[in-house]
Amino acid sequence: MQLRDSKIFKIFLAVLCKFAFCQSAFAQKLHTAPIVIKGKSVSAIARYPNDKYRLFRTTPSGAAEAIPFQIDEINDDGDYVLDQGQDVTKNTGNGIFDVQDELSFMGDDVGPALEPTSWPSLKPNIVYEISVTFPGTNPMGPNLGAVYVGIYFGAIPELSPRNYVVFNRAQALVHTSRYKYQFDSRNWLVAKSVEVAKADTNPIEYEPVLDSTTFYMKGDLRYFITVEVNHRSIDSELEAWRSGPIRSLIRVSFFYKVLKLKIQLDMYTEISFFSNAVYLPAIIYNPIDGRKSLNPGSSMYYGLSLRENPQSFAVETNMDPAPIDTSSQLLNSGRSFLNKFMGKTQDKKASQGLYWLSAQGKGKSIYLEITPSSALQQEGVAPTIYKEDVSAADMKNRSNDDVSPLGKSPVNLGVAFDITRFAEGEHVMGFRLFFENVVAPERLSVFKSLGDWRYSARRVQNSSSGGKK
Repeated sequence: MQLRDSKIFKIFLAVLCKFAFCQSAFAQKLHTAPIVIKGKSVSAIARYPNDKYRLFRTTPSGAAEAIPFQIDEINDDGDYVLDQGQDVTKNTGNGIFDVQDELSFMGDDVGPALEPTSWPSLKPNIVYEISVTFPGTNPMGPNLGAVYVGIYFGAIPELSPRNYVVFNRAQALVHTSRYKYQFDSRNWLVAKSVEVAKADTNPIEYEPVLDSTTFYMKGDLRYFITVEVNHRSIDSELEAWRSGPIRSLIRVSFFYKVLKLKIQLDMYTEISFFSNAVYLPAIIYNPIDGRKSLNPGSSMYYGLSLRENPQSFAVETNMDPAPIDTSSQLLNSGRSFLNKFMGKTQDKKASQGLYWLSAQGKGKSIYLEITPSSALQQEGVAPTIYKEDVSAADMKNRSNDDVSPLGKSPVNLGVAFDITRFAEGEHVMGFRLFFENVVAPERLSVFKSLGDWRYSARRVQNSSSGGKK
């Protein structure tokens, strides 16, 4: 029998091909976005004290390489356990990675699905593989990768020294290798400025991209009054935070009262900052039923003051233009924007309630993603896009302190909502903002598809009772 026909040769060939694929996969990044995994998605590993975990990827030679990661606890009330600032949630965790907690690491650090054969110092007592898979074609490279979770019961190696994000409370500044985000400390719900790193500069140089962000809401009540508020109408405070190597979590409380309506609201939100992204799960409490109590024209928006004219960016979106009247105020179109998208656009994501906007300029990219809750989607709530072809310098006579509608505020790119479709009560809407210092359409494609990635955990055979490598 010739060697090429033997069972041994076929097994050897399969192993060789697998190893060659892993080398190729490791050479290409899986993607560059943050990966946040709920414990329930990898329930096999969600049972040990937080300090017993280490995370590794495998090099082509089979060596385990430590990578940065963090475990963020979520308490029984659904709030993050934050250890800095006010003692609002500090003592509400149990110190164990539970199914409601979150494990996060960066897509840049995902390696091949190849079980390590050697360890940098101490070998874990238990090893689990977390596979990261994409059901389609990944525009950045392989659609399969893995990280390896080591669990230690005795001596434990040092953590990876790399940090992707730093929060400076004294300066109200989030600093990463991709951007600088300066909070407006007069109101922690908006930004004073955002700068993006220039590519290929050493040391890193940053250039201003956003001069400010703005929030505005107008409620035109039937048979009553019209109420307008913006971020200056709201009192806010940075209550607590937690800084880790992958993300900084910041809890902002805010309080506002509408004297004319005798309404007082006291709420909070938790913002996540990653190396190239900001996640803001916005919680909106509507004290009245917009469907019954608000006139057409009642609206709200979140806007950006781009330093450059939006015409200098390639702007793409799956949102409709915001309807504006001659006074530059939003109008209710009297129809369901969601149904309109479903009947008009070929973008499947819009019909699933995911709305996006990308702006690619010289050496920089911005990607904004908005996901209304399922309840809001059922009511036909969908964002619309506002773009005004002026630069920040052209809007210097528009104050960000004034309560102003679109067209009169320092906003040249914004997202607006018809709030007559908001029922009374609490609503959740996800905002995700990505900053990159390159123009790379494949990265934007990855950002749009993050919800399609799948994660699973399995215990691998390379576990022992511990010991040296």
